[in-house]
Amino acid sequence: MLDGYPGPVAVIDGENRLLHGNSRFTARLGLLESGTPATLSPTLVRAVARMRAEAPGRATRHSVTLESDQGPVVLDLSLLPLAGAPEGRALLLADDRTMDVHLRQALTDSRARYRDLVNISSDCAWETDAEGRFTMVMPRGLAGRDPRALIGQPAADLLDPEAPAVVLLPFASPTPLTDTELWLRCPDGRSLCYEVSAVPLYDKEGQWAGARGICHDVTQNRRYRQLEAEQRQRNRVFSRITSVFHREANPRDMLQAAASACANGFIATGCQIFSLPPEGARRDGAVQLSATFGNIAPREAADAVIATLLDGPQPRTLIQALDGWTVLAGSAVYGGRVVGLVLLWRTPDRLLWNEGDSALLDQLSGQLAPAIEQSMQHLALLEASRNDPLTGLLNRRGFNEELVRRFNRLQRDARPAALLYVDLDNFKLVNDVHGHARGDEALLHVADILRHNTRPSDMVARLGGDEFAIWLDNADEHVAVGRAQIFLTASQQLAPYSGEAKRPLKLSIGIAVHQAASCETLNDLMGRADAAMYSVKRSGKGNYAMAAS
Repeated sequence: MLDGYPGPVAVIDGENRLLHGNSRFTARLGLLESGTPATLSPTLVRAVARMRAEAPGRATRHSVTLESDQGPVVLDLSLLPLAGAPEGRALLLADDRTMDVHLRQALTDSRARYRDLVNISSDCAWETDAEGRFTMVMPRGLAGRDPRALIGQPAADLLDPEAPAVVLLPFASPTPLTDTELWLRCPDGRSLCYEVSAVPLYDKEGQWAGARGICHDVTQNRRYRQLEAEQRQRNRVFSRITSVFHREANPRDMLQAAASACANGFIATGCQIFSLPPEGARRDGAVQLSATFGNIAPREAADAVIATLLDGPQPRTLIQALDGWTVLAGSAVYGGRVVGLVLLWRTPDRLLWNEGDSALLDQLSGQLAPAIEQSMQHLALLEASRNDPLTGLLNRRGFNEELVRRFNRLQRDARPAALLYVDLDNFKLVNDVHGHARGDEALLHVADILRHNTRPSDMVARLGGDEFAIWLDNADEHVAVGRAQIFLTASQQLAPYSGEAKRPLKLSIGIAVHQAASCETLNDLMGRADAAMYSVKRSGKGNYAMAAS
């Protein structure tokens, strides 16, 4: 009977001595003392003694660890008193539980290791049920929420509604997912980016029962990558814009190319570049428009932005909303002085300006500043070569250059125009009697008479000495004569400058009207006007004469 038992079994007497044992009751398991196969090992004897003491005359169980040939062995001992046998005899059964104990210990160690690793890591471990609700979150919660507050809450409620939607939500995924990017919204409104990996969970029937996974916060990494991408994009736009306007040699063309490139590079509807001459050189307003491109806001809106931009520390950029427009504006500084302003306009249907746009404009303004300064210097030189330094009117060179352009335009527009030559009568006497300073005052007064009694589209010039010229756009004989009469009436104010009362300072005016249908050349027109003026000189001065056609 003992030999038929599948495990170690033996009959012992009241003194815990071995009477009978089957073939499995051996020293290999540490049951018998090595070298004496009929003697129980001391550890087993002590264990049996404790069992008898704890339950005298009754069946009892106890676990014991014995030293075997292969190391420690864990046995479950069962001591069964034998009825009808001499007193103290009992049946001793040994069940080898070593493998089970080791497996349980390994499982316990594995769970403890997993718990420790999760607790010390920056990842968040979680589980959800079949309804997508959290059943476990550890160790520090998720998206700024305490883990206890998340239990029972739908995981989908944590998603940032403004972030791109995911195809498959890891918290409710029936398939394994690795490193899926999710943006979760914190209670304070911040958004955090997580890389989520998950595996599905199944119940005993093989039905999907939820998911288990980890979340790793990669917000800083994503934002750093985003900043890198934005910086690379800004560098590309910067290089593209600067390469466009640096190809231009003429400063004015350079600014116009820059306005076009900026509007396209910033995806703006329009761009304006203003120059700001030094205070001593400013006229007709402090800020002058140097280049414009695209669809822009009214000048009143631009003036409001310019005033705000200049009212503060420099250099600076600002973003402002005005009457259906949003503007990004920046100042360009050269040599420690604000030399220009750049305004970029967008309509409401375009993207809002951001800090990256401001940084790019600030970078570009530094490149535009030398071009703006060069443009102003070029313009100053051009004005000096084309303008009379005393009166500020066009000089002979500037007048003749513009006259050629306007005369050629008449051939296309088929409109009349008038050329008036004005010469001062008795001007030499003013200088001889009162001096050249008084003569300069008289010339300035004449310039004011001609300038203030002409239209902005007309052209007034001092050809030299006491000779002046006026070009009247779209003017027939009636308009030209009317203008000459106004000049003569206003010239009565010149009397105080006269050298003698009998020889007053007056104007002699010659008028030549060009008809669009005629084949007259510009030289012919100028000759007719000059001849008409000298005819007035010969006939008594202080009047006007119309040149014959």
